[in-house]
Amino acid sequence: MKSVWILATILLMSAIGYSQSDQSQVEAVLKQLEHAEQTGDFNAWEGLWTRDKLGQIEKMRPYAKARPSVQYQLMKSFVHGDEAVLLAQAASDSFVTIMLQRENGPWKIHDEIWRNTAPDANSVYALLPPDQGAFARAGSPWDQVAAGLSSSEEARLGWQMKAIFDESYLYIRIEAASPLPAPGATIEKPPGGWPVLKIDTSNAGEFVLNATVNVGDQATFDEHGRANSHRAFVDYSIRLERKDHEIFTASAGLHPSPLLKVAGHNYDIRIPLATMGIMDSRTTAITVGDAQWPNSTVVSILAQQFPR
Repeated sequence: MKSVWILATILLMSAIGYSQSDQSQVEAVLKQLEHAEQTGDFNAWEGLWTRDKLGQIEKMRPYAKARPSVQYQLMKSFVHGDEAVLLAQAASDSFVTIMLQRENGPWKIHDEIWRNTAPDANSVYALLPPDQGAFARAGSPWDQVAAGLSSSEEARLGWQMKAIFDESYLYIRIEAASPLPAPGATIEKPPGGWPVLKIDTSNAGEFVLNATVNVGDQATFDEHGRANSHRAFVDYSIRLERKDHEIFTASAGLHPSPLLKVAGHNYDIRIPLATMGIMDSRTTAITVGDAQWPNSTVVSILAQQFPR
């Protein structure tokens, strides 16, 4: 029995050490990036990127120069499998989100997103969402989830709503009366009609969720780089906020998002619980309603907790 305990301890320590090693390696990339930009070492900077980005990166070589004042202050790092994300501050009004991938061992930069306001630390859990929760693993049985509106209200409003959560996600389904256009499809007028939502949790506070359908513009270009045609397309997006501060946004238009799915009449949304600071779903209760909740005038749903 003692030998089994020792083996389990060794395995646990190995797993923790592996995770810590990944985290330190990912954070080291930020220091390497900083040094390459400070010294103007373009080869070192280029070597930090994934192979599929090298063609774009090489075009920047003529503009490389030493910038000794460059400094990156790490705000948060997060590793999930072979992907990672770094949140960093570069100046008082300059922040960067760096997406990384493991490429044949080393961690390489795949993308950068710059902004002039600080990202929310919990946004990392939307950028790298958790694995499927129990509800999704069970095949997402929405037919077993209670509707939030009565049949008469559904007929009057032209949509229905359901909500359920498991150990990983809060799932919200908006069921439209008419079929919804697929993400990226050509449209003239976007569907909609459902309200801005408020999510109230028993142990993490209140959040506002705006689930919208927007009209995007896709252009094609001639050999001279001039736009020669335009196409309006449907773009689904969600924005989660707390006290008017953005936690994360996600969209599905020309590019898919793992947090949004639209098919037939259904607009399915997944909110990682960790983005709301909920790390143990067994200790929380969640209510989804319109933005006037608890004085809801449209819809109020006490979300079911799906069994693990």
